[in-house]
Amino acid sequence: MKHKPLLTFIALAAAGIAAAAAPKIDGARIDVLLKQMTEMAPEGAGEPPADIRAQIEKSLAADEVLKAEALKAGLDKQPEVRARWQNAEARFYADQYADHLAATVTVDDAELRAAYAEQTRAVKLQQVGFPTEAEALAAQQLLLKGLSFEKLMERHPNPAQAQLAKPVALAELPPELAAAAAPMQRGEISRKPVPFQGGFYLLKIAAVEQAADAPPFDQLKDQIAALLKQRKTQEKIAALLKEHGIEM
Repeated sequence: MKHKPLLTFIALAAAGIAAAAAPKIDGARIDVLLKQMTEMAPEGAGEPPADIRAQIEKSLAADEVLKAEALKAGLDKQPEVRARWQNAEARFYADQYADHLAATVTVDDAELRAAYAEQTRAVKLQQVGFPTEAEALAAQQLLLKGLSFEKLMERHPNPAQAQLAKPVALAELPPELAAAAAPMQRGEISRKPVPFQGGFYLLKIAAVEQAADAPPFDQLKDQIAALLKQRKTQEKIAALLKEHGIEM
């Protein structure tokens, strides 16, 4: 009987130094992180470990313990720490809103087919090159006065024109020429000289057709839809920022 108080004291002391229970983690947080890990896993990575949920829960619990200690230490009151948190929070919600827009924008069949036609378009491009921009601008004035582009080509023969005798897909043109030709329609002449390889060129779209090796519409449909949704999302964000005086 004399040993009972001592044993009780030892038991109470042991209880006092026992490890505190790990923070309880909401299952929704585990689900979200598991989903993120699955989406980021490389193709062919296989099934995650059987105890992956337990690992995630332990990791999140560890974060909560360290977060609590950081708050106890008053780190959330430090100006630099607060600023870094505000930046991270703003970036997080900005990304979430961009994802929200991307998930809600729609693309109809007409838009898909118009984009497909543009993406698979091949052009027969006529060009006249000049050593200087001033000479190209002078030639452009002749066109405005009624000189035909074909006559201008005769006055300034270009050996490279033979390479463009047949329609060429925009993707196969040099980037400078492709960028200039992309918005042009059949019969249209470039509105200003195009700098290319040290010279300046006037361009004309002589003919437009679908590229002979273009993949079928159904094969590109999903890819085009994703690109159009991304473009619409970027346009909506740009418009919103402009309303608030921000030009990106």
